[in-house]
Amino acid sequence: MADLLLIWLLLLAALTWLAVTRRQPGGALTLAYFLGLSIIHVPGVLAYIGPISLFIGRAPATRIGFELTLMGMATFVGGAIVGRQFYGRIASKKSMPSPEQGNAFIDMGLRALGIGFVCYFVVLPIAAKVPSLSAVVSPIGTLVVLGFWLRLHGAALANAQSRTLATLALLPILPLSTLATSGFLGYGINWLLSVITFLFVITRRRLIFYVSAPLVIYLGLSFFVTYMSERKDIRELVWYEDAGMMERLDRISGLVTNFQLLDLEEPAQLVRLDDRLNQNFLVGAGVMHHEAGMVDLAYGGTVPVWALIPRALWPDKPVVGGGLDVVSAFTGLRFGKNTSVGAGQVLEFYINFGKPGVLIGFAMLGFALMWLDCKIMSAFAEANMRRLIICAMPGLVLLQPGGNLLEISVSLIAATIISRLIAATQFFRLPSRAVAMSSGGARPRGVRVIRRQ
Repeated sequence: MADLLLIWLLLLAALTWLAVTRRQPGGALTLAYFLGLSIIHVPGVLAYIGPISLFIGRAPATRIGFELTLMGMATFVGGAIVGRQFYGRIASKKSMPSPEQGNAFIDMGLRALGIGFVCYFVVLPIAAKVPSLSAVVSPIGTLVVLGFWLRLHGAALANAQSRTLATLALLPILPLSTLATSGFLGYGINWLLSVITFLFVITRRRLIFYVSAPLVIYLGLSFFVTYMSERKDIRELVWYEDAGMMERLDRISGLVTNFQLLDLEEPAQLVRLDDRLNQNFLVGAGVMHHEAGMVDLAYGGTVPVWALIPRALWPDKPVVGGGLDVVSAFTGLRFGKNTSVGAGQVLEFYINFGKPGVLIGFAMLGFALMWLDCKIMSAFAEANMRRLIICAMPGLVLLQPGGNLLEISVSLIAATIISRLIAATQFFRLPSRAVAMSSGGARPRGVRVIRRQ
């Protein structure tokens, strides 16, 4: 497996260079998706380096799945390169940021954060009881991430390092909030990644990212194995006991009081990594099951067109199977009824169109995300809030590498529509003075001036 991990590192390095190269802007969404995909495929492979007596029966499927994942990652990087070059051919007016404009972005970021948090954590639980309403409200929750982006970008323009640090200090709220309200950690982690990658792209001071990366990865995996040991108790409180927020936070505090450092010689920790961060096994099991002639490809069957019709318009719409049903049917594996299983894009692309589906699907994703990244950075540079919202909201709902394509498709359609409605209002319009400043002003230290080629 060590040889495959080296290939993954090379792909990560190539995408990182692409995201920060000075010749072209953008890469936060693209890099965040790649890292999110890596989280559910790479850490589990660590259990297969060295003695693998615990997992000898799962090793062949894991290797097959990881090889296919790397093929998809390679075309994802290729699609991002094409997206960058394609976008670079389009001319744009030159721009120059200013501290005054930065303060306007900071204020707008606070507004976006407030609306996003209220919609996701207050309105969404209520909207889930009304057919199709949750699909409308959920994309508005991405304003939380956009709010962080606006504040970080504004703080950089205003040379306000204290505001940058204050904004970063709020980041733990993202995974904590999704864990306390829904019992899931993944959504908050994806949001956190998108904020960190945005800051990585816009700053010149990247040395701290490179130096701290090994420690952050180690502590992150340590947090995960601790979370897995506490997850059952947390979810029982959130899902079944209808506990209050203070009780939930008290239970979640066990992640700190019972914190465990990662030990790759500890069998229990290796089992946790293999069980939840080794999506390769499911992919490999599906490939082997298909190649043995036990199941046919779905040819788009996991995303039937009729399933995109809102239930509000079709109350009797048949129930579409979730990730557990899709994975069980294609891999032949069986899971407990209370087990949450996401097919993930690697497996679902394969389920529909085999290996060509994986290669083409990830190439299209890489292209689309990089295209949106470039438009987002251009919108920041030109203080164009309308374009920023229209591009950021659909892009952020795509950051679900472990999700099901049907759910992502519904969210993408909703985000595309809702973002345009929000952009059409005056609520997120920057002051005219701040917009005018996008064509001139002094260049602040530590931030890149983005110009389209």
